[in-house]
Amino acid sequence: MAAIDFRQYDNLITAADVVKMAMTNANMDSSIIDSNTILIAEITHLKEHLGDYFWGKLRQGGGSSYTWSNEEATLMTRYIRPCLALYVKYEVLNDMQYNTTSSGVVTNDDDWSDPVDGSEMSILKDDTFRKAEILKEDMMRFIQDPENKGVYANYENIKNTRFINGDNVKRIGGILAYGNKRNNSIL
Repeated sequence: MAAIDFRQYDNLITAADVVKMAMTNANMDSSIIDSNTILIAEITHLKEHLGDYFWGKLRQGGGSSYTWSNEEATLMTRYIRPCLALYVKYEVLNDMQYNTTSSGVVTNDDDWSDPVDGSEMSILKDDTFRKAEILKEDMMRFIQDPENKGVYANYENIKNTRFINGDNVKRIGGILAYGNKRNNSIL
């Protein structure tokens, strides 16, 4: 049986949401933020922490056959999307500064502004990444809070478990235990 292709579902955030949540200028043209950049930010910065299965179910719940629970909808609104917006900003900053043309790479410049130099750009990227990391750590503390145990049924602590089509693998003293959680008491 093939693994579920969760990439077929919509991204967890839209370009317009990124502009609204993370960009300084609300009038910024959101077309520079393409869906692949958002997907790259999800895979690079969030998927590993949410776990493959939970990340996939959240993507699937964006309008598909799976419906988010109230808690998952709140998690998306208050934790995941604000964090992801900053990661997307981090990933798109280079494209905002530079443009690839048939003549090569050029610096975006217009009559009303001057492009920043490399050190200023680096400061902005580092600060954006730092803020995203703060929100990610807060999100993970919230998800893993003992009072939230069992609230997010599709989330499993990624240090121990990885879902593949509903089955999981758990590392127990260096030994991998395979099986369905419902049928295996050690998992």
